[in-house]
Amino acid sequence: MLQTNMTLKNQEKIEKLLRDIVQESYEEVREEGYLLCMECGDVDLYITASNHVELQDAIDENFELDECGDIIECKKHEQLMDDLYEYFLELHKNSGLFDFFPAGPYTVNGERRVSDTDMLAPKNQYYAPFEDAKSEK
Repeated sequence: MLQTNMTLKNQEKIEKLLRDIVQESYEEVREEGYLLCMECGDVDLYITASNHVELQDAIDENFELDECGDIIECKKHEQLMDDLYEYFLELHKNSGLFDFFPAGPYTVNGERRVSDTDMLAPKNQYYAPFEDAKSEK
């Protein structure tokens, strides 16, 4: 469940939008068989929000805007975005759509390798967080 440092006027709407975005992301990577880096911008709420007007508007509903339409309380907005970012990462990991591979050592084709970052892959497509670690279908 989404927990933030402020009370949201539209928490359910924001949660639904974020779940929908995770589902869309899954659909995209499932078809192409991509891995997603959780620390490299592949799963980045800030990038996602900047390209998703409905999500931007839903977030902005929780803030007072100036005459130019800019958020007045920038620090609160930054904190909310940080809270939403953490939730966004958890949604990906706990959605049941992806396999989560934490940073660490893996054996791929008999070779020991180390992943420096946490990775996600479409469920059951990879056995380790490397492009050549595809699961047999």
